[in-house]
Amino acid sequence: MATKFMSGTELFMFECLMQQTPNMSRANQEEKRFKAQYIGVLKDYMREYGYGDIRKRVLNSLDKFIFDEFIFCNEEHRDTFWRMHTRWAKNADKKNLDAMAIIYLLSTHREFGTILTNYASNPLYVLPKTYNGGNDEEKYNIYHAVKMIAGMESGLEEADLFEDEIIDDKVLCLIINAKFICRYGINGYQNKKNRRKEPYINNSSKHRRNQKLFSYKGQTLRIK
Repeated sequence: MATKFMSGTELFMFECLMQQTPNMSRANQEEKRFKAQYIGVLKDYMREYGYGDIRKRVLNSLDKFIFDEFIFCNEEHRDTFWRMHTRWAKNADKKNLDAMAIIYLLSTHREFGTILTNYASNPLYVLPKTYNGGNDEEKYNIYHAVKMIAGMESGLEEADLFEDEIIDDKVLCLIINAKFICRYGINGYQNKKNRRKEPYINNSSKHRRNQKLFSYKGQTLRIK
């Protein structure tokens, strides 16, 4: 640690700035650049895929999370995800972005630990139909979001994401980011060339229950 000669004087702050490690400054700038890029692509994703109505809720919730190449609840969530992601990547198809999103959600709470470990370790593992998490609404919604992404029957529907009283903003932000991973991977947003051409677009107003109108390539289709 560099010696401080100006401690207790008006020049102390300037001395600290002058003693900052250049690499630290560059690292902070790089982190800010990645976060700005992530937010920009996230905004585009929500607009293109019909989540415009909840865009403000998601963006306002980002301050509750930490950013380290991606959004995580906390350091434990981040570390658990990368540890399990590494285990999963040894035996699984790395192009399976849905599986990556499931690991992201299951890494949020220790209580998912057994399910998460089995899922990351065994490509043939089948997620349980139920999760015995008591009356914890947050864990309930997260696990049903996992089932929804996995294509299983779920107690959570797409339309529920637009209802304030069903899902709180934190869980909503996690689910949207999991869906974001399904689209880009955990850091694919850093290269926008990874984006698929002519994406399927489903406007937010058409996510509502009992709606059978969909938009594709600028045309409105009615599913009978």
